[in-house]
Amino acid sequence: MTESPAVPTRSVGRPRRTGTAGQDPRQEILDAASRLFVERGYAATTMTEVARAVGLGQSSMYYWFRSKEDLLKALASANRESLEVAERLAGTDVPAAVQLYAVLHADVRQMCGGTLDFYDLERVARAQPETFAEILDDYGRLRAAIERIVRAGVDSGEFALADARLAAVACLAQTEGVQHRFRVPTPDAAERPAALEDPSSAARLAATTAVRSLLTDPAQVADVERRALAELAKD
Repeated sequence: MTESPAVPTRSVGRPRRTGTAGQDPRQEILDAASRLFVERGYAATTMTEVARAVGLGQSSMYYWFRSKEDLLKALASANRESLEVAERLAGTDVPAAVQLYAVLHADVRQMCGGTLDFYDLERVARAQPETFAEILDDYGRLRAAIERIVRAGVDSGEFALADARLAAVACLAQTEGVQHRFRVPTPDAAERPAALEDPSSAARLAATTAVRSLLTDPAQVADVERRALAELAKD
């Protein structure tokens, strides 16, 4: 597959059809794409609509992003907080349960705070693995990090579950499902519960549910949460 030309990282003030020059055309395009992906969904949004939203002609739009996939990659690449948290805590003396809570909380918070439904991103990445290789690699690294944390928790006696790989898959299913329900109501159109009112609340729901289910002593989850949030505050 032929790689797209590198995208410039600084603004050169290309003119709008309105005759004004933007301060940062690339970021304005990403912001517009984010809004449209939320309002219309990724599949239904076109490059023409994104260009129109920022007052750019097609040629100017393609100067910054050659395809809708490039837009998606740029938006997704900005969200690596959970992986960075996992890598920062690796090798420290922070208990495994606290590490796991921090990673899962960061994962949901970043997904809910962004504009992309992870399921949309996964669908596109699976269909075009060469284009989204970096994103798929990051996901694999995050899953491996969670598996390592769970295994350490089992060894230390913090966690009761023995199969770390299955636990990692279940933890990610929890975070991904919660971020989806944060955006999309249940099929019966029930009102969104208070636990999903904002990204932080959704993150707490996912992390608490997942970690409590693994703890040898579930009553410790409140203390785990307190310590994990303190670790996240250091970032």
